[in-house]
Amino acid sequence: MPDLMFSGLIPAFPTPLRADGTLDEAGLERIVAYQIDRGASGLVPLGGTGEATSFDLATSRRIMEVTVSVAGGRVPVVGGVLAPGFGGAVEIGRMCRAAGADGLMVIPPYYARTDQEGVLRYFRALAPELGLPILYYDNPFRSHIVTAPETIARMAEERLIVGMKASNTDLYHLDRLSKLVDDAFCLLSGQDTLFVQQVILGAKGGVLTSAALLPDHWAKVQALAESGHVAEALAAQAQLNPLMDALFAEQFPEAVRRAFALIGLPIGRSLPPVGSLSEAAEARLAAAVEALIAAGTLARVGT
Repeated sequence: MPDLMFSGLIPAFPTPLRADGTLDEAGLERIVAYQIDRGASGLVPLGGTGEATSFDLATSRRIMEVTVSVAGGRVPVVGGVLAPGFGGAVEIGRMCRAAGADGLMVIPPYYARTDQEGVLRYFRALAPELGLPILYYDNPFRSHIVTAPETIARMAEERLIVGMKASNTDLYHLDRLSKLVDDAFCLLSGQDTLFVQQVILGAKGGVLTSAALLPDHWAKVQALAESGHVAEALAAQAQLNPLMDALFAEQFPEAVRRAFALIGLPIGRSLPPVGSLSEAAEARLAAAVEALIAAGTLARVGT
């Protein structure tokens, strides 16, 4: 199997903010170091978890610069390009490249509704403008289009993309795609709750939100799945189900921020329109975090 450009656990992580909603650069440095120190294979700033669409270009640039600086070449940094259309995608992608990103995770256009040929036209025009390896961000819930496996494989054949984040619960879709691309294609899971299943079907790692908290545990899950210890991998994944349920239950990604605060890394509150968690959700999250700490799966910072 060829060396993959992007593989393993590549967390999509929240952006630390001050009380006034501005970027907390010191907090960003801490959370980037936290993930790398615990085994992250790469990093995705400016993804959905990072609330990319809430920031102006100057703030987004600083998020990229700080992340790249702290990573220091130890792991690849893949900038999220979540713009709804071509002009914004070019602007953000070029900014990420100038800031030192190693690659880009690009969502298809989602304001002007398109079809399979439209996706191909978009990436044929976009890829030459960006000049970095692209992971296709397959997220039908956000993009309002189910991109056919044949379309994704065509983009790979034309060298428009080097891989994909599969934020798609359709396992048959991923299975079909895995049979259409070669071993150099960086097929990555994008579903925390289906990570093992997607690895079994060919994913080489994952861009997972919960991996920002415990990349080391997810790396063990991947190793178990890849070595054929499926039952053990599923059990290790299931250990995180209460946490994942709490993280995605309401006001995403506010619950991810609260989880970091519970382990001793406060990173501020989400920006509007995201609100605070209900008392019930706070309690549910705290219980899930405490259970993982008691099991030794997660630890408070400094302990």
